[in-house]
Amino acid sequence: MSKLTKKEIGAYIALLVAAMFWGTTFVAISSTKDYFPPAFLVFLRCAIGGVVLLLVFIKRLKQWSRSYWIVCAILGFLMTIGYLMQNLSIAAGCPPGRCGFLVATYCVITPFIAWFVWKRKPNIYHIIAAALCLVGIGFISMPDLLQASNVGLNFGDLLALIGSVVFAAYLVYLGRYVDIMDPVLLTIGNLLFGAVYAGVYTYFFEDSATIVWNGYSIFSALYLGVICMSLTNILQAIGQREIVSSTAALIFSLESVFGIIIAVLFWHEKVTASLLIGCTLVFIAIVISETKLGFLKKNMSSHIFRKIFSQIKDTQCND
Repeated sequence: MSKLTKKEIGAYIALLVAAMFWGTTFVAISSTKDYFPPAFLVFLRCAIGGVVLLLVFIKRLKQWSRSYWIVCAILGFLMTIGYLMQNLSIAAGCPPGRCGFLVATYCVITPFIAWFVWKRKPNIYHIIAAALCLVGIGFISMPDLLQASNVGLNFGDLLALIGSVVFAAYLVYLGRYVDIMDPVLLTIGNLLFGAVYAGVYTYFFEDSATIVWNGYSIFSALYLGVICMSLTNILQAIGQREIVSSTAALIFSLESVFGIIIAVLFWHEKVTASLLIGCTLVFIAIVISETKLGFLKKNMSSHIFRKIFSQIKDTQCND
């Protein structure tokens, strides 16, 4: 195995830190649900994140054109719906770690949305991942469904899964333009459009009297906007310059793992055997869908090659 360069080591660290921060998002949202209505929190996250990225990459605005307005308007709408479903899920009582794993199923759903929209047929890895994911969701949610006294396959779970489908649609649409348009400008544009959409929703449908401003709520809003939106996008851009997509996807899939760990440590989320099995199955499904086990096949091929080479060498020595 070749030695990693300093740039590659830095890229791995950048992607890992981004995944860790993404994993904290669900606990951070849970901790603010008593201070901010769901759509208002989406507005804050998008507005803060969009403005920070705009200030950092302001020189790129020279490339802005009419096409960015159209594409970002659609991306921003999908992203807003996805984030709103995520926030509503937590507000409805879905624990943050559990919500994180359910939302993360967008990685498995995306190939099937692409099949429906662009007629790109999913491969065997996507089908296996989808089956594992469904079983995993069953393990995560079914115990509650069987308890009449509980909220069952609760409304929060359903909202998280709807959010997952919307995020999958977002990624499919984004994938059509990310290679021909500046990804940084696309991110800035859809965040600012998202702020507009969420702002309109919260103005007409949410009670501003429920908003609570204090040191903790301000810190949480800044954390979600600056760290979990702006910084993570910058870290992702840095990391993916040096790391192949399959490896980057594997690191990104750790977001859901970090989410459940942080929820257990800081939100005191209860871990049951069923939840643990379900989360493990969903994580494996995400890894299979995102990487197609490319990292494993590479290692196996390398091992087999070394074994064959060793046998040939031993045969030559015996001769």
